[in-house]
Formats: sequence, C-alpha cells, structure tokens
Amino acid sequence: MHRKWWNLIRIRTIETGAEPGGGEPPQPEPPKSDPQANTGGEGDEKLGEHGMTALKNERRANKSLREQLAAANARIKEFEDRDKTDAEKASERIASLEKSNTGNAAKALRYEVAVDKQLPKVLAERLQGSTREELEADADSLLKLVNVQNKPNVKPDPSQGKGGDPKPHSLSEAISAYYK
Repeated sequence: MHRKWWNLIRIRTIETGAEPGGGEPPQPEPPKSDPQANTGGEGDEKLGEHGMTALKNERRANKSLREQLAAANARIKEFEDRDKTDAEKASERIASLEKSNTGNAAKALRYEVAVDKQLPKVLAERLQGSTREELEADADSLLKLVNVQNKPNVKPDPSQGKGGDPKPHSLSEAISAYYK
C-alpha cells in the first residue's frame, strides 16, 4: 500500500512538474531570443513570449521522458535476458543478424536494378518486388512515368530558329524577297 502511494506521488510530480512537498511548479524562464522571431521549429505558428516558453518547456520535458523510457526499456530487456542461456542469446543475435542481412540484400538488389535500368537514384527506394525480374518490371514502369513527365508539353515554333532560306544582306534584298 505504501509503495503504491509513493509511486502515485512520483507520477503526479512528473506530470505537473511540482515538487513532492506541494510546492509551486517551477516558473518558466523568459526566452533568450528576440520576441519578434517566434518560430521555434517547423510548423510553429507565431507564439507570444509565454507560448514559446511553454513550448520549450514541453519539448524539454518530452525529451527527458523519452530518455527515461529508453532507460526503462533497456532495464526490462536486461531482466528478460537475465534468465536466458548463452545459446538462447546467441540464437536471438543470429536471428536479428539474418533479418538485417535480408534487408540489406534486398536494398542492394534494388540499387543494382536501378543502376542497370538507368533509373534516378532517388527512385531506387520506390522499387517494389522480391525477385530481380519483379524489380526490373517495376523499374520499367517507373521509367515510363518519369520519361512522360520529363517531356516538354510545348511544341516548337517553326518560325523561330534557322530557316532554310539564306538571310538577306540588305534592306532592299529583304523587301524584294518579301514581295516575291
């Protein structure tokens, strides 16, 4: 019973930022940047001084909680692995390495097909298929789409550029050629 009560206080302390003795939560510190430049990250709208302070405090608390979660997950993994034998640990390690190897081989095959088909490197990750033939077929369809998008939609103007007739050397030659 006593232990549950203490954990409840700890949870409330983390959620509110208050001291366990019932003290006031820490006051937010004023921003050190110019209040006119109130964009702290992507998608942040213009916030007032208090809004930016609250946002910074929230991000700081979020980072701290993510670190605590990672530490707790590592500790849980440690407890789970405590009772495993060396053979079980080795078999898990082998399974994770095989999974990583399979993923790397598939990625390498996608890039090979992309290079063979002269597909732009940024599109290599979009190739789908489990065999080389499937990847090549997907690369061909992607190439058709890329080539369609790269073709200009404007037809050339035949009146521009070098024509078949020689250019006149004087104004009188141009006038006589026009009236012919």
